[in-house]
Amino acid sequence: MRRFLAWSWVVSIALSGCGSCSWFPLLPDKRTVVDRAHELDELCEGGDAGSADDAGPPAPAEAISPSLIAIVQADYIHVNQGAGGDRRLRGVNLHMRPTVTTPVGVLQRTLECHEAAVVLGDAPELLPEDPFVLPGIWLEIDVSATNEGLMAAVLADSPDDARRIVERAHKFAPSARLVLSPGP
Repeated sequence: MRRFLAWSWVVSIALSGCGSCSWFPLLPDKRTVVDRAHELDELCEGGDAGSADDAGPPAPAEAISPSLIAIVQADYIHVNQGAGGDRRLRGVNLHMRPTVTTPVGVLQRTLECHEAAVVLGDAPELLPEDPFVLPGIWLEIDVSATNEGLMAAVLADSPDDARRIVERAHKFAPSARLVLSPGP
């Protein structure tokens, strides 16, 4: 009886039109690129009136520069398929030079707001090969701290889009070291 109630709950959620709910992992995400960009409107406008972040994120031209990128590294995901599995290209890891002193959260917000602004047409791409924006595709951007500095992971859902991100990143920062082989 308990199992029946659990499944009936899942089925009722699925049938209630929650196909666009991003929090329900069993159903596909039906949000468009523009929907995702609009979800960041409040965050990108500076947040709450009383917060210390009223100024909003730094201007993308200052925080996103090809000269700040030291290494362009392809990012792979391991997919279990039979014996041994398979590695698939997922996107790119952009390792920033140690001179970048921007806090992780501020850089994360800057890159996300830049992507949203370009998608909504509020800002042009910095360069034609901007790796933080892919026309028609919403990219997952995750900034983290490493031993050498900051790293921005720019990830896509399909291997073809991931390949385009790697190509754009290499053209965006041609002086950066390019690492294409997967790690151990």
